[in-house]
Amino acid sequence: MQPDTGSPKISSDIKSLENYKLQYTALKDKMRQFPETQFVVWTGAALVATATDEPQATRAREFFRWVVGSWDEPGDNIYVWDFWQLETEGGLYLLDEYAAGVEDSHPNSAFAARVAPYLGQRIVDVIEGRGDTGSLTGRQ
Repeated sequence: MQPDTGSPKISSDIKSLENYKLQYTALKDKMRQFPETQFVVWTGAALVATATDEPQATRAREFFRWVVGSWDEPGDNIYVWDFWQLETEGGLYLLDEYAAGVEDSHPNSAFAARVAPYLGQRIVDVIEGRGDTGSLTGRQ
């Protein structure tokens, strides 16, 4: 994630915290126009340490924490699955043991097989009315 410029623009293709916040706010406004539909939005994927640097990874973590802590509001039709937390275990990077390779930021098959049921559980929690109270990672 790139540094902020101080001039956020919703239509910008610059991947910055300020632009993403504007874009996600617009996304939330649009999804709320469909109150009978429940949306599950998952936090973005983390990169392995060799694919980014600490400042970019820190900004990405800040954004996903904002999504979970501020953007996601109880009582609406939008729910978050915290994939970032699963990939990083709270750190900055996709953990090496979860990565497809040293320089490959894709999750490996073992990690994917382990967390796929968590996504399923998160969806079940939303359907059964526990979207605002269930685990954001789907882990019980």
